Amino acid sequence: MENNKNAHILGSINIQILCLNFDEAKKFYINNLGFFVTMDSITQFDSGPSRRLTMAHNYNKKFSIEFMHPSSTEQATRIGAKGGTINLFTLPARNIDALKERLEKTAFFIDYVEVPYASFLNLEDPMGNNIFLYEPC
Repeated sequence: MENNKNAHILGSINIQILCLNFDEAKKFYINNLGFFVTMDSITQFDSGPSRRLTMAHNYNKKFSIEFMHPSSTEQATRIGAKGGTINLFTLPARNIDALKERLEKTAFFIDYVEVPYASFLNLEDPMGNNIFLYEPC
């Protein structure tokens, strides 16, 4: 029984994303990427209030993201920095053509490619992170 419990934990993915504007990030991820809020709370510490925002993906509940305020000036300068990766993450999408239409005239849109077997959409979130979406045909 213990092995099954650990397999469930190992199957979960959580990405922490540095963020300055939680409301803007929350709106973008809900309206465009199929996430929903699992926790949005404010905790009071001696140093002041701290907000915790976590979200899970509608189609893959084991994939979650957590937005975090930078804890230092150095972290704040890294927001949106690619850090050696091309994309923050890759997700399957539904109705990618409608999403492309909605975002193609915004700063969030980067690139769209359609091939016989799939459509691919590359976006940038409000923090400047690249996100890659695909929808098989």
